[in-house]
Amino acid sequence: MRSHYSCLLSALFAMLLAGCAATGHNFDPDKLSSLTPGVTTLQEAAYALTAPPDRIYPQTDGTTIAMWSHKITFVADGLYSRKEALLQFGPDGRLLRLVDSTNILLEPWERQKLLGPAPLADAGQPSMGQPGMGQPNMGQPGMGQPPVAPPLAIPVPQAPPAPAESGA
Repeated sequence: MRSHYSCLLSALFAMLLAGCAATGHNFDPDKLSSLTPGVTTLQEAAYALTAPPDRIYPQTDGTTIAMWSHKITFVADGLYSRKEALLQFGPDGRLLRLVDSTNILLEPWERQKLLGPAPLADAGQPSMGQPGMGQPNMGQPGMGQPPVAPPLAIPVPQAPPAPAESGA
């Protein structure tokens, strides 16, 4: 009887392993807080996160987006774990900012540090940091109020006339 249970247990264990799959490189998301925008290079980030990025996406502005991703699935998507981090590196190879993360818990101060400086605005786009260009300037009189849109008249349809009562 004992050999029957051990055989059954071995078969269940084998089925569990057969339904297991992993993709990407398992990285240490707790080490994200050790990265410093403007200082950390892509190679240093890979070393700190204990894994190379899974994908690197060159951007047209000369920057690079590196994605660290790891997914492990047990029993055909019955149970799974997924974590991702997207980091942007400048043309000089240094970390600019954290672009996005999935299933990675960061303290607010860590997230703020990793967000780095705001990305540069396009020449045709108003900058949020310049007075009068998308953000009110609270330091100058009369400039502290946001622009007011003119009122919008929305026509309201009238109710149809009541049906006439017949006198018969």
